[in-house]
Amino acid sequence: MILFTCTGNTCRSAMAEVLLRERLAEVAGDGPAPEVSSAGVDVASPGGPASEGAFQATAGRGIDLSGHRTRPLDADLLAGATLVVAMTRRHEAAVGALEPPARSRTFLAGEVVRLGGTVGPRGDRSIAEWVRSLDAARAGHFTAGRVVDEVADPWGGSGDDYRRCADRLEGVCTALARLLAGSGPRT
Repeated sequence: MILFTCTGNTCRSAMAEVLLRERLAEVAGDGPAPEVSSAGVDVASPGGPASEGAFQATAGRGIDLSGHRTRPLDADLLAGATLVVAMTRRHEAAVGALEPPARSRTFLAGEVVRLGGTVGPRGDRSIAEWVRSLDAARAGHFTAGRVVDEVADPWGGSGDDYRRCADRLEGVCTALARLLAGSGPRT
């Protein structure tokens, strides 16, 4: 499973989940696409809907976010995640604090694409093998990533803020789907 995480699971991670699912369906061909999910490190109301801004930003792309329900990040979700994509360094740190072994499978949104460009597409490797190569590309440094690898929170902003966030996430998810596409195992 590919797991996106942000603060409340109402905006960024919710949009990234549906955007990646859509992009994976486009590149997967006849094969099964990996499972994609999302959670928040500080969910105020578990089971709540996506924010109106996130709903509008994805609806403008023909994607329905109305079925999304917020949920908190927990150890069980992390244990089932082959790849964790965090929106900020704070979210990345929260993953590591909750489940230290998950840190080697956790990357900032921009970082996973940047490192993916370094190690190349998944090809015939399993997703877990590919993620290990991403981790190795960090050369053993568990740095917090680069500020440029973060995705800014549109919460409380204008419709334009949400659209810009969705644009950024769409770019990340399109690149990630292409990197993940291949004939190898999907787990």
